[in-house]
Amino acid sequence: MRYLFAAGAGIVAAVVGWLVTGAIAGWLAGLAGMSDFEGARGMFAFFAIGPLGGLVAMLATIWWVLRRGRTEERAGATFGRVGGVLVGIAALVAAGIGLRIATIDTYTNELPPQLEFEIRVPSSWGLEPRDAVRVELHTDKNMADGTLFSPWPRPDGDHQVLPGAIDLAFKTSARLLVLELPGQPTRLFRLPLPRNPSSTPALGDWQPPNHVHREGAEQPEAAPKDDPVALRWRVRRAGED
Repeated sequence: MRYLFAAGAGIVAAVVGWLVTGAIAGWLAGLAGMSDFEGARGMFAFFAIGPLGGLVAMLATIWWVLRRGRTEERAGATFGRVGGVLVGIAALVAAGIGLRIATIDTYTNELPPQLEFEIRVPSSWGLEPRDAVRVELHTDKNMADGTLFSPWPRPDGDHQVLPGAIDLAFKTSARLLVLELPGQPTRLFRLPLPRNPSSTPALGDWQPPNHVHREGAEQPEAAPKDDPVALRWRVRRAGED
């Protein structure tokens, strides 16, 4: 219990010591004539001097808490216990940072993965004008347009295939691919991907649409089992083939 109290008191003392030291350093720097152009004085006080005061305050507070009632304890033993408390604080801070990074919805230190897809439709269907063919990714956080690649379309027996890709810019498990074709109802494909999907080595199996939204209808309806349109995809992370 004493160690937990020492860690908590040390964290509070570090914050208070940082703020107090930074305020005093800023005041003294002003008296010394230091310029405050573009906040230079404040940055010097709170980012160069303030952390030193916070560190000293934290160490002194932890030492005081651990030595309280144990004045006859050897200093070496107290130093060892102070080190243990500091390790615990460091582990707590690292866990907090890791948890925060894991819950961020965007890709901050890497490029977002891409969803590479192929859409298969009957060869008899007309796909002109080309700009009438739209592929969109709808999530609970954003909507993004897909890019269709050439050759477009690609013949495939009795079908034609539309290849393309779209960025998975946000980490979420709620993803819906929306396909609009000229003269056809809008088709909706649920993508059963995890929040932060790993790469997949190859395109998966063909998947029929889950719903269709006909023009004039208020709500989408379940797609027929024999719907002639199908989708398959793979996830590609940056730097991978």
